[in-house]
Amino acid sequence: MTNRARVLTFAVALVVTVTLVFPSGAAPLFERQTDPVGSSVELAPSSDSAYLDDGELVVDISSSNPEMEAEGLNPNSVTTFDDVFRVQYTGSEYADVWLSHDADAVTLTVDGEPVESEANNVSLGPNESVAVGLAVDTRGETPGGLIDDITIHATVADAPSDRTRDAPDIEFDGPIVQSRSPTEDSRRFSVLGASTGSVYTFDANGLVLDRAAGATLQLETVVVESDDGSLSFGIDAVAGTSSRTLVRDAGPEPLGVARVNVGIGRVSNATLRFSAANEYLAARDTSVETLAVYRNDDGTRSELDVSVTERRDGRAYFEADTPGFSSFVVAADRARLAVTEAALGQTTVQPGEPVAVTASVANDGTLSGERRITVTVDDTVVAERTVAVDAGETASVTVPVARNDTGEYDVAVDGVDAGSFVVEPSDGSVGSQNGQSGSSDGSTPQSVPEEPGGFGLDELIGLGTLLVLIAATLFLARRAPWH
Repeated sequence: MTNRARVLTFAVALVVTVTLVFPSGAAPLFERQTDPVGSSVELAPSSDSAYLDDGELVVDISSSNPEMEAEGLNPNSVTTFDDVFRVQYTGSEYADVWLSHDADAVTLTVDGEPVESEANNVSLGPNESVAVGLAVDTRGETPGGLIDDITIHATVADAPSDRTRDAPDIEFDGPIVQSRSPTEDSRRFSVLGASTGSVYTFDANGLVLDRAAGATLQLETVVVESDDGSLSFGIDAVAGTSSRTLVRDAGPEPLGVARVNVGIGRVSNATLRFSAANEYLAARDTSVETLAVYRNDDGTRSELDVSVTERRDGRAYFEADTPGFSSFVVAADRARLAVTEAALGQTTVQPGEPVAVTASVANDGTLSGERRITVTVDDTVVAERTVAVDAGETASVTVPVARNDTGEYDVAVDGVDAGSFVVEPSDGSVGSQNGQSGSSDGSTPQSVPEEPGGFGLDELIGLGTLLVLIAATLFLARRAPWH
């Protein structure tokens, strides 16, 4: 029995472009009765012109493929490729496999012979693979078009003698591993034919996650343990994602994000290895010891264990273990202090009497730190204090302020409104604003009338002077001659 694979694309643009897209694994195919074998048939890249992209095998033999040394197809000729990709079989029985499609300009071959019909199939035993080549004929008027209906056929062979073609002497002697860099900000990795639990290291080729002062933070390698025999995944450096917000809400400062999408297979354990240039760390005002890696798994944030592995060539290297793939944020742990509230101890005082200003300083960051806060009265700085707060804690600080002039004053701490207080004149004092005597209730006191009588010092001196004048007059009168 055969099953039709999903619609695939195979494009030939005149004589310069050929691109095939296959599913990496066949659709469920069954033995003539009931035993499944299709799930054990896979297509794997085996040349520079083939690679996996989001779980699909892409064959690109065009001049636009940077991995190819050739300049594409030859015009008005038949161009052959002997080993472009492989069909591999990991089942426990023998299987007859062939490929069919509807494009006259393309022929799929094994050992130079077509493998496009049941009569021209290839028989594979357990753990065997076979190289598939291409023959592309560009001599026709329309050398290509679209192959939109490729079918992978697989049936269980009853016995080795029933095979219509000798099994190729090709044993699958190891997995096929590929790493690609489609763009500056993306990487694509695949491993096919691997045994469950095998560990593979993929080179991320210095995928840059962040830049500062001309230096970089980047992903270096990904070490993966696969849960089954095939794995395909891509990594993209992204900016401005919800993962950054999720981490920023926890306190650290997000620096770079790597988003991992799995096309084939599952991952039970992986290790992400990063590096940061010394100049980058200095520009970001951090150190490798205070870097953290967070995983965003469908909105669930978790912090991964991070270890610093080495320092060399002006870079610091660190790694984080993860139980699976998703989005990962490299962040800098920081202290994040801010005044959350402020209040006054009194609202009415006399001139020169201090008012207690109390502020709460919270540290929502992931490191302990200090903050210098300022107290302002009517937007004028009147005091400063340095407050130390542990990570995740809140500290309180009290600062006295005073004013000698009567009036109302607004107070703030680091811009947080603390309220206002009023300076009122003291009892019996002269107000500084109106020059009049003050009373406790703020009213002007009535003047006190003088007593109508009384004999004071001035009056006594005047009386004495008058008596002296009278005595002197009498004395002179007696001594004068009388005529």
